Amino acid sequence: MANGFPGGNFRIVNKETGACIASAYGGQTHGLQDAVSSLGETGKIAYSHTNDRLFTVHDKVKNIDEELWYFDSREYRSGRENKLYNKVKDIRSNWVLGAYVKTKVIGFKLKDHDLEHFISLLPQQDEQTLAHLRTNDGLNIIRLLETFIDINGEETIKSELIGKPDEPKLNDLLNPVLAHKSIRSIEQKFYKLASAPWLGLNIPDFKGISELDEQLYKIILASVQLDVLDQKDWQSDSVFRLYLRHYNINELLEKIKKEQLGELQEKVWTELQDVKDPQKEAVKIILELRKTLDLHTDEKNMDTAKKILQTCLKSNESFEQLQTALKSTRDKEKQAVHWHSGDIFLQGAGRQYQTSWAFEDGYIFVEGQPDAVLTHLWDSHATISQRSTNDPRQRWELKRA
Repeated sequence: MANGFPGGNFRIVNKETGACIASAYGGQTHGLQDAVSSLGETGKIAYSHTNDRLFTVHDKVKNIDEELWYFDSREYRSGRENKLYNKVKDIRSNWVLGAYVKTKVIGFKLKDHDLEHFISLLPQQDEQTLAHLRTNDGLNIIRLLETFIDINGEETIKSELIGKPDEPKLNDLLNPVLAHKSIRSIEQKFYKLASAPWLGLNIPDFKGISELDEQLYKIILASVQLDVLDQKDWQSDSVFRLYLRHYNINELLEKIKKEQLGELQEKVWTELQDVKDPQKEAVKIILELRKTLDLHTDEKNMDTAKKILQTCLKSNESFEQLQTALKSTRDKEKQAVHWHSGDIFLQGAGRQYQTSWAFEDGYIFVEGQPDAVLTHLWDSHATISQRSTNDPRQRWELKRA
């Protein structure tokens, strides 16, 4: 075994779908090219050449050589290459499995030793909670816990929750955290709706897409409501605000045939003039909007944060443990969380920048990028995608020929 691959020829078969990766004949290209005879006469002569072999996926094993692969590891001046060769070769070349990997940063996480130190400072947690903290969601969960303390305040938490196993009260104090965390998702939804192509159409009798227009209006309405509530709560700056930048709100309202911004502000001010608790009303508005827009972001993280809080609010001592644990994460260097995608192809052996592969626990991945894994999408399509523990299309078995 080398890099997880066996010696000799083998088939790469998807455990979930039974599909088998293979090479396919790429066909020929025919044409005419200019030519000059030995007598100086000009004209055209026909030519043909064989195209590169193609990567494909068979829906099931067909027991043909195109499905056979072998692994080869060699040291070059540029370093060691661990390549997967297709058994079928032609007059032009041997053919190796290649990948183009696209990587983008989608967030950040604590370094492993800092995360483990945080966990060690917490009151004892169950295995499910610990497992979730050790995923890429760990830092987001920590931020939710910090937000819970910042928004509600230590005094409120100590007087209303510590030593009092009151789940409805805990849920009430968690609602502002979920509302605050939802703001960015709502703003992103606004930008998506505001840039929708149908808003710019000037077609007689075309009334837009009413459901989406109504969603856009409700976001704008909520933004106005939150602004008014912020003005009513003059003692502090509210964290519950929607910032709808880069668009002329009056133009958007006109396109969806709603009242202008000034009229909307006047109406909202009248409706909210008797509100006694601006922050509580702001949270209610955001959570209702979240439901209207069918947003489900951060629900799993909120569940884990709630479980941690339930263990940390049993006593003053356990709450202090939580505060100490949270303090330990501040000003720590973060590492990027990457998301991988990409394409699979065949290329002739000997070309530059060829892909090295490894196989472990059923995953075939690009060496050095263990989260960039080979995935069967459907039919004859396979790709590179982000490693997942619950996507069986990413799991393969190597069957010796």
